[in-house]
Amino acid sequence: MIPRRRVPIARTDFVEWFRSFVRRGASAADDVSRFERAVADYLGCEFARATSSGRDAIELALDGVGAQPGDEVIVPAYTLGELLPLLQARGLKLLAADIEADTFNIDPRRVADRITPKTRAILATHLLGAPCDIEAICALAREHDVAVIEDCAHGFGASVAGRKVGTFGDAAIFSLEVNKAVPTYGGGIIVTGDPKIAESVSAALDARPRSERAARKKAFSTWVEESLIRSPFYAILARILFSEKFARTFERFYRGSHDRLRTVKRAYTGFQARLGIARLGQLDDRNERLNRRWDELAGQLPDGFTVQVRDRVGTPAFYNFVALSPIGPKALRRRAMRLGLDVGIGSEVMDDCGRMLDADDCPTATRVAERAVLLPFYDGLSRRRFRRLVRTLEKLAAG
Repeated sequence: MIPRRRVPIARTDFVEWFRSFVRRGASAADDVSRFERAVADYLGCEFARATSSGRDAIELALDGVGAQPGDEVIVPAYTLGELLPLLQARGLKLLAADIEADTFNIDPRRVADRITPKTRAILATHLLGAPCDIEAICALAREHDVAVIEDCAHGFGASVAGRKVGTFGDAAIFSLEVNKAVPTYGGGIIVTGDPKIAESVSAALDARPRSERAARKKAFSTWVEESLIRSPFYAILARILFSEKFARTFERFYRGSHDRLRTVKRAYTGFQARLGIARLGQLDDRNERLNRRWDELAGQLPDGFTVQVRDRVGTPAFYNFVALSPIGPKALRRRAMRLGLDVGIGSEVMDDCGRMLDADDCPTATRVAERAVLLPFYDGLSRRRFRRLVRTLEKLAAG
């Protein structure tokens, strides 16, 4: 079975895990400060702080731009649905803006339709590593005196006109989860060039307790999970857990188990920071390598599959390989499983947030959500498996 995802694990992960038991206190805090400075220098921004998660960073950004209960926030109609209740719990009214059919990113024209006198912020997501038209969105925001929060969870290293994404809006957030470009077993980053937002973020983060325990636990559980994925037993488990009978239940359980770790807001740790510094130094090479292989796979997809346009407004980062299937995703998955190919569909890829927010004028997001398929593509995918992936997709497309 070719799994849909693999987590990159380096030997230094284990070294730093053991080192975290002895390097604590001021030493760990110094490591975090060095990582934050490295991120700010890499992006070309004035301020960067590491947080307990990407979602934590979004909440800090909303506090920083002064979002209050009753304010409106414009969100993409196709993005991670778990963000919606997080924002609604703050009393915010969410308005979904439809996406572009080719890039899957939020459409600036639809954003313009959503702006009202109550609009406080626009959440501009660089979906699947493809830069959205952030310059057009920021121009709209300036015209209406609205804040822009860039969601760069997928886009670490992407750029527009030679400028890194995350430096256009009032604030930006990045994720450091295990499946992201700079994985540090959880965590996030918030960046900004606004001194008031920076002061608000620092006041919140500096009061938090610092403990290595949660990050160590997440690392250990990730290693156990990855060992299972790489074992011969994964083929059996995948056929059971991702069957139509169990897939939705398993997805809720899996996300919920990770959410429980994200909800506790702790200070970022020295263990994570040391991993972050190492992986940040590898980021550009990683993106270049995987973008090149992404183009190779896109060029070999059989007729009927439609790939995302990733470079219309800038240079993409690599996150996942998502294509629109010529046949129903559920039928595709059933047949793919029989051929030894694990693919993600539905909410395992992304969510139709327009429908979740009862918006009846986001048809493009609905069409994409109904056809999107996550294909196995990651560091560690061998040439042999790459060729097998292409052959299997050809069989699926041929019926």
